[in-house]
Amino acid sequence: MIFLDVPFREKDEAKALGARWDGVSKKWYIPQELSEQPEPFQRWLTNVNTINTNQVLNHDLQQTLTQTQHHIYSENSPLQTGAQDNSNPKKTEKGALLSTVLRKVQQALRQSFPGATWVVAEIANLNNSRGHLYLELTENNEQGQSIASCRAMIWQSQAQRLLQRFETETGSPFSIGQKVLLLTEISFHEKYGFSMVVQDIDPSYTLGELELNLSNIRKQLITDGIYQQNKQFTLPSDFFRVAVIAPPKAAGLGDFRADADNLQAAGLCDFKYFYSTFQGDSVENEMLSAIEAIHALHHSQAFDALVIIRGGGAKLDLNMLNLYSVAKQLCMAQLPVLTGIGHERDSTILDEISNHRFDTPSKVIAFIRHEIFQRAQQAKSDWQKIEHSSRLMVQYLEQDLSQLNQEITHNSQGAIYRWKQAMEPLQFQIQRLSENRIQSALVSINELRQTIDVQLKSSLKMIKANLDLYQHTTEKESKRVLETKHQQIIQWIALVLSSGPKTQLNRGFNIAKNAITGKPVTTANQALKTKSIQLEFVDGKVLAEIDQATGILIE
Repeated sequence: MIFLDVPFREKDEAKALGARWDGVSKKWYIPQELSEQPEPFQRWLTNVNTINTNQVLNHDLQQTLTQTQHHIYSENSPLQTGAQDNSNPKKTEKGALLSTVLRKVQQALRQSFPGATWVVAEIANLNNSRGHLYLELTENNEQGQSIASCRAMIWQSQAQRLLQRFETETGSPFSIGQKVLLLTEISFHEKYGFSMVVQDIDPSYTLGELELNLSNIRKQLITDGIYQQNKQFTLPSDFFRVAVIAPPKAAGLGDFRADADNLQAAGLCDFKYFYSTFQGDSVENEMLSAIEAIHALHHSQAFDALVIIRGGGAKLDLNMLNLYSVAKQLCMAQLPVLTGIGHERDSTILDEISNHRFDTPSKVIAFIRHEIFQRAQQAKSDWQKIEHSSRLMVQYLEQDLSQLNQEITHNSQGAIYRWKQAMEPLQFQIQRLSENRIQSALVSINELRQTIDVQLKSSLKMIKANLDLYQHTTEKESKRVLETKHQQIIQWIALVLSSGPKTQLNRGFNIAKNAITGKPVTTANQALKTKSIQLEFVDGKVLAEIDQATGILIE
């Protein structure tokens, strides 16, 4: 990739000639199909090649270039500043030709780097053109800022072999964002600038970086004393409510839900899903948010377990899940954690600290389904035992009841006969005594009836006399009350008639009315809001206006 130093005002011209914009380096470059004919871009080539050279040279290389520069401008050189070659009057220019300087740089690089060099860098950009792989390598500081970058390429003859070996050993394709160890040959061209040609890739270095990160997280969790904390939970004997964290629309989630939805539809277990990406820069924030949401719901309605699943993928993708903050929260989770990340041989820190680790999401739901079915089978077996025992007990009780029924029937018949024999004399005696008592009672009842009739007639006479007295008193008193009320009503009518408007006007009062609506004006505030009022007297009406400023009545 040949970069160009294109001013902003000339970008349209460069674009029209076929130049393209690289978003990573923020520069224009010549595409591969035009790299063999760069003449149209010649005016933008010189500065950018010098800039790229300065960006990639290390301290030793800069010293070599300085020595080379010194050699070019030494006293013995005919190109020394201010010197003139008297043998050739035409060579009176100051300084060296650019091509001469760059060839010296090329020679110095070949002397300083006679063989290939192992270089540690991060892949910032990848482009594949006609089988050749063009790289943009970068090095970042702890703040994530780029401190060095250069171009590199893998020629077609080696690209397929190197990339296939890297993917086989790491389980992940060669891609942007990976930190790699490359065996490179330093290349500098006076026309196309500085670049590196990759001869080999060490996959073990990339894997070693991941293992180092995993080891550091593991040590920190052990130091914190929480590495084994989640393993102390005992898994429930049955599952009724499970929280699930998974990437949205993931294939592993579909495998999990194939069985989970059936369990939920049958009312055996309720699954609550929380979604988070498992790759990219937002993994940490989304995972922590999902865990926090689960803990909030767990306090109000407890979950039996937290399941973390994702489908299969590249081996290096696992590094996205090796985050200390996420592992710490799961270690301190208030419920057992089950993982099914989707890798049978490789594990993440989440697998290590979880209560139980499974190879795939399907195996997680298979375990939950097995536990539920096992509990159901155990319950069925217990129910069958209870049913069998109950039937035996019912049979025993039925036999006992039948025997008791026979004994009761036999004994009761004998008892009835004996009591019947004993009751006959008593029955005759009771009948005789009852008849005597009934005769005596009839005589007493007749005597009481006669006494009641006499007393009742006397009481009725007395009550009738009292009622006649009460009726006379009531009629007399009601007539007196009616006469009194009649007089009061006459007085009230006279009072009402004497309180009418005309009566008040005769007494010297007047009535103020709104001149327009004719409604009475009863307050000063209403009068001030009325432009004109009508004053009614006993002998006529007068129309007057009110000064709104002073409130004075004007006739």
